[in-house]
Amino acid sequence: MTLTLLAGSSITAGYGDLVAIKDVSVDLGEGNLLGVVGPNGAGKSTLLRALAGVIPVRAGTVSWEGRDINALSADKRARLGISMVQEGRRLFPSLSVQENLMLGAYHASPAERQERRDQVVEMFPPLGPIMDRSASVLSGGEQQMVAVGRAWMSKPRCLLIDEPSLGLAPIIVDEIYKALPVLQSAGVSIVLVEQEVGRVLRIADRIVVLHEGTVMHDGPAEDFRDRPDALREAYLGIAPGGKG
Repeated sequence: MTLTLLAGSSITAGYGDLVAIKDVSVDLGEGNLLGVVGPNGAGKSTLLRALAGVIPVRAGTVSWEGRDINALSADKRARLGISMVQEGRRLFPSLSVQENLMLGAYHASPAERQERRDQVVEMFPPLGPIMDRSASVLSGGEQQMVAVGRAWMSKPRCLLIDEPSLGLAPIIVDEIYKALPVLQSAGVSIVLVEQEVGRVLRIADRIVVLHEGTVMHDGPAEDFRDRPDALREAYLGIAPGGKG
């Protein structure tokens, strides 16, 4: 039986007067990859931010290994092992690739930081030759690799990734997606927010579909793996051949 690592139970969250998600329940099994899909404005990013502690929940409970962590800040959740790659990458443009990566392992020894940096390069070989390059001149794909690598540098047990394919060429997205099973094999559990339904179905253990801030579907990815159009039609309102 898979143990639940991170869970949101009947959580409601938003911004100001806006309620972006309402009464949403999700759970991430240890070692699993949970895919969260849905149209723009469905509340996907809000769900990740609430789980990570970037925004507070207004109702419900976020728990880690069965423990209520509502009162913990994002920093304290990171110390538990919850790391987030936010949409837009959020790198420090004045720092080099290597400096951005090292920020993810600031608490580790120099030897550990070097070892983890080498693991990132093994996972994303294009970063190897550009370690001294300023983050401000990186392509979108290079920035995304650095963002995922920086999160990995903290040695998380749980990684929350928001829209990793957004605005990137398919060949770069392939590189990002090849890294996710590698992270899983290293013991990282993943919550992946994505609009490309077909890609998520190929690697996810479970799929949650959000629509207008509520859960429309939660079940095994294998139910739709060979027929992604059925998921799009049933829950996303996208006809066969439509984007997703």
